[in-house]
Amino acid sequence: MRDDALMEELAVVLRAADQAPPGLVEMGRAIYTWRLVDAELAELSYDSATAGAPGPLVRAEEVAALRDLAFQTGSGLLIELGVTGDALQGQFDPPVAGEIHVVTGAGPGPGVPVDEVGGFTIRPIPRGRFRLQFRGAELNVVTSPITIG
Repeated sequence: MRDDALMEELAVVLRAADQAPPGLVEMGRAIYTWRLVDAELAELSYDSATAGAPGPLVRAEEVAALRDLAFQTGSGLLIELGVTGDALQGQFDPPVAGEIHVVTGAGPGPGVPVDEVGGFTIRPIPRGRFRLQFRGAELNVVTSPITIG
């Protein structure tokens, strides 16, 4: 066999080996979510997009949330989110301090501080499907999946 033919055959084999089998990437993402298995789930309890809420209100120099979401844990922690033009504005009730991360299929993003009154801001607004994971004050909470836009 000539060197050129051998190299071509090797290139074909290597290209085929680079392609992931169908469904493998999605399966890997599903397995990756098990790292959150010890977290308490905060389930969606309110979404203004499906609750028939009025549209955004505009005031002088102020725009109300374009969408409101609320998540509730079994232990009673409430996470309220307001989707504004360029950010997610959040509040924990009761207030807890710690750090919150946007978690996508690629993994968790950088942490955003949650202040002593339970408030936080995430910029930019995550695209696609994601979750929020909070850690602090002996809490580990993850929201059910969120899709904005």
